[in-house]
Amino acid sequence: MVERKSIAGKASYRESKSEDRASIRGLQAAVYTNAVAGVSEALISGPADTLSLVAELDGEIVGHILLTPVNGPERALALAPHAILAAWRDMQIGTELVRHAIRLARERGWRCVFVFGQPDYYCRFGFKSHTADGAQIAWQGPRFLALELEADALRGWSGPLEYPEAYKAMASAIHK
Repeated sequence: MVERKSIAGKASYRESKSEDRASIRGLQAAVYTNAVAGVSEALISGPADTLSLVAELDGEIVGHILLTPVNGPERALALAPHAILAAWRDMQIGTELVRHAIRLARERGWRCVFVFGQPDYYCRFGFKSHTADGAQIAWQGPRFLALELEADALRGWSGPLEYPEAYKAMASAIHK
């Protein structure tokens, strides 16, 4: 465990830059598919409020996370994709990348984040399935989770949750 923390501590975590796009695309293609990589690139290029962060180790981008605005509750984001190169997955870099993304989203005034993912992984950051229960969405269920960045941000809210069109294409590619 000590070695894992030291590797995560040696990585730098920052917002992506336009010159990172080729590396991000390559990372996404290595972890998912070329289709996901292309959609991810479209989302990064899209809304100005999209948060795109990378983990960099020794000058190489080894992880990427994307938070994209969604329509539904006020100031909501969707987290996806979240990708770490296979060689670095057990080194806590992905965990630190999620923590940095959540912190940045909170600092920028976002109120909540939705994710479709592994509950065992995302619950440690505070994501909960029951917090996302108000969302009317096709992939509702135990793997659809939400995190309130602001207390009670989703309390009493229910309704459709609309993702950008590019995200829908990515979700189809991932969930096949």
